[in-house]
Amino acid sequence: MSKSNDTVIRRYWKRVIHTPAKPSVLIKNPTTTPTVVPVVSPAGGHVAVIPPLPHMELSFGECGKRVAEIMAFLRANGFKKGDRAAILSWNCAEWVWTDFAVQSLGGVTVPIYPNTGPEQVAYLLKDSSASFIFASDDAQMEKVSATIGINRVVITETKMSSVTPMATIFAAGQSGPELARIEQALLESTNKPFLGVSLSDPATIIYTSGSTGQPKGVVLTHEAFATECDGLGRHGLTTSDDDVYLSYLPLAHVFERSVAALCAWNGIPTFFCKVEEMPEALKTVRPTVFVGVPAVWRKIKDKIQGQLDSATGLKAKLVRWAFAQKTPGFKRWLADTLVFKKIRAGLGGRLRVLLTGGAAISPEIIEFFNSVGLPLLQGYGLTETTAGLSVNTPENNRVGSVGRVLDGVELKLVPVEGRGPEDREIWVRGATVTRGYWNLPEETAKAITADGWFKTGDLGKLDDDGYLYITGRAKRMLKTDGGKFLAPEKVEKALDGDAIVQYIVPVGDGKPYFSALVFVNELNARELLSKAGITLGATATVAASYETQPEVRKLIDQAVGAAIEAGNKKLEKWEGLKKFRVVPVEATVANGLLTATLKIRSEEVMKRYGQLVEELYRK
Repeated sequence: MSKSNDTVIRRYWKRVIHTPAKPSVLIKNPTTTPTVVPVVSPAGGHVAVIPPLPHMELSFGECGKRVAEIMAFLRANGFKKGDRAAILSWNCAEWVWTDFAVQSLGGVTVPIYPNTGPEQVAYLLKDSSASFIFASDDAQMEKVSATIGINRVVITETKMSSVTPMATIFAAGQSGPELARIEQALLESTNKPFLGVSLSDPATIIYTSGSTGQPKGVVLTHEAFATECDGLGRHGLTTSDDDVYLSYLPLAHVFERSVAALCAWNGIPTFFCKVEEMPEALKTVRPTVFVGVPAVWRKIKDKIQGQLDSATGLKAKLVRWAFAQKTPGFKRWLADTLVFKKIRAGLGGRLRVLLTGGAAISPEIIEFFNSVGLPLLQGYGLTETTAGLSVNTPENNRVGSVGRVLDGVELKLVPVEGRGPEDREIWVRGATVTRGYWNLPEETAKAITADGWFKTGDLGKLDDDGYLYITGRAKRMLKTDGGKFLAPEKVEKALDGDAIVQYIVPVGDGKPYFSALVFVNELNARELLSKAGITLGATATVAASYETQPEVRKLIDQAVGAAIEAGNKKLEKWEGLKKFRVVPVEATVANGLLTATLKIRSEEVMKRYGQLVEELYRK
């Protein structure tokens, strides 16, 4: 359990007050002009031109002052304990500063994905009764209807007249009284709630991104985040003074939010960027801690694999030889020196802790990263469990499992009607588990038993050493008209890792056999076509060309067919896919086919492309 009344905000303010010079945030260096330094040597005088560093540090003291200014602004505008403040923004330091300011006043942060549309934004603001909204820019704030009565803050420069610029808040000079109150609160007993905020008080309402229906607001307490941070440390995920974290996954998602809390808990400096800026940031920021959802890890692997596959001659032989060196010793050291070290350098060269979560990942992807000296650790959790409830560690990384359960979390496996002993529903209980859904008592009663067990809806098993394996979803089953069952997750895992298949949606409920709708990997499909002498225009997509160019359709169908044939060998005979159809669009968040965490929205796919399914079964 968490220690005493320690909370994430208390740990944060301890660093602000007691170690104010320690770096807290890395930001892009606004200076682009190099420094010219005169140099005198026996050969005569000359100058040295020193390029500016790509990033600069902001200390805990500097960041704490900004948080205190936001607190003063909120207080002056009537914000009080229990009030809700929404954040509609891409990842940035101001996002986290606002979060800490809200929590330090006993308020509740309501994060909103920055790719959320105006109607959904209106729903979330109304459902949460938020009294403030902080938006990254005018484009985000324009999603908030003018008819909604709410205090509005724009983080960057703004041309809107009805909002408060964040720069105005920072320039107000009102942080002094807030910092004095915080310093006094730190002197008080740890048995007294810090700043009047108790462990049981709600810290945030995180709306599930979900693949179906209206999102539900998951209420998470200060105790939940404190227990999560403390439990991860005692589980074996340790940190050091040299660590740097790269934050790019949406902070509106519990996975990234829990890591942000962990960084505050342990004092890890963080650099924030958008998803599309991440590849370059890996090279320049050179983080030591990096997390990703399976889709991210797969894209990184595919890019590295593509570069390796393009090698020819002696270099190609060296790559094949290096990947064959599995046993520690001189040959493995040489392989690492000649090949793997260069791969790691392309990702910054300092990565130490790599975590994957948010969805199932192919063991092949994990093994690939492990083989190049980048141990990838898989964990498991949900929004309702404050992200990770189990995770592998660097010392104990069992590929295929999601690790052992964290301290402070109870887990039991409950039999499910019609399922075998290796497919039992995972129930969990503990301080990291939500107290319920915001304003949804009936949904809360369905999900959480009277004695506190949360029904995850996921199926799993434990091995003899206590490692947890996820085997499927309790309610996500396909059944043929002949009574054969299939867990779609089994097909997804069987095909995950194949270069041509980006996403797959198994179908066949009530049909004579199982089939699938397939979304192709745009990057790898282009490479396949290029090798066959087919070049697409810069603006043309593979998905669109599939519909209009027979030669493209033929090659893609052959590649997908081969992938499904290989995947079927990993399934039981009755689970195999008999037919498939490539969906002629690219699945993206923007077109609504992916969730914000890059998971396929199966029901939305079925709704839009049900006709393709009917064609698969038409005689």
